[in-house]
Amino acid sequence: MVDYRPMTDADVPAAVAAFDSGMLAMLARHQLPVTANSIQDERRRQDRTRHFLGTDPGGSWVAEEGGTVIGMSQSFVREDYWMLSQLGTVPGRQGHGVGRELLRLALSHGDPGSPGTIQCSRDPKAMALYTSFGFVLHPVVAAWGVMRPGSVTRPAEVRRLEPDAVTDRELEVIDGIDRAVRGSARTVDIVSMLSQPGNRLLLHADQGYAVARDERIVTLGARQEESASLVLRAMLAETPVGETIEINWLTSAQQWAIRVVVEAGIELQPYGPVMVRGMDGPPTPYIPSGGYG
Repeated sequence: MVDYRPMTDADVPAAVAAFDSGMLAMLARHQLPVTANSIQDERRRQDRTRHFLGTDPGGSWVAEEGGTVIGMSQSFVREDYWMLSQLGTVPGRQGHGVGRELLRLALSHGDPGSPGTIQCSRDPKAMALYTSFGFVLHPVVAAWGVMRPGSVTRPAEVRRLEPDAVTDRELEVIDGIDRAVRGSARTVDIVSMLSQPGNRLLLHADQGYAVARDERIVTLGARQEESASLVLRAMLAETPVGETIEINWLTSAQQWAIRVVVEAGIELQPYGPVMVRGMDGPPTPYIPSGGYG
């Protein structure tokens, strides 16, 4: 018998392991690229899970069978904008109703009529599940590969700030951009992202920003496509030579980003999709984080 209960801090390692095992099985099933999983990556995912457990305990759930966590879900709300951070079960439990119940519990957190988004995996069952709960599917591509050397010049107008140099002033700028593009600010999440090792802030005046690591955009938002393109180019120009770049969640509305990565010689492949409710489509110009929305 499967029991469903609120997540506790002690559940976090097992919940993350359950999610990761299901995700790796899905990637293998669809022959998708798999990023090397380091101890730092695992710690980052556990920190993110604890972050949302702390900010939104009502959206954090686990499924348990025989004393073992076999699935988990986490949702959170920012200024009436609902997002699903994680939903997953261990291999072999898909199609048995566990994921459906975990999603129902995650959806019980917040206003069911509010705007919402889900960054969905390539799993057809997941797409069908979210669609059955009223979410609308938007196809996605991801940029994955090595950039052509010398193909991107770093824009001088984009500032790079290490986390310890980010002040309340920069956070207020990011809040304004997020409210313009997403309809909601998320200061607590930006601070959490910047606390992760290797992350930095890229900022174009008061018009666009990104949280980035060497090889990827963690999240990006801008008031206009021109600023979004400048910030993306800055991230690419700073990428170490030969690094495998990963930029996910590019919908058809994000042609500005697609043009930049194609010019840089980075390959595109199907990914996603992004699912939305209560809105015409995913925010744009914007690149969400898979876990932070």
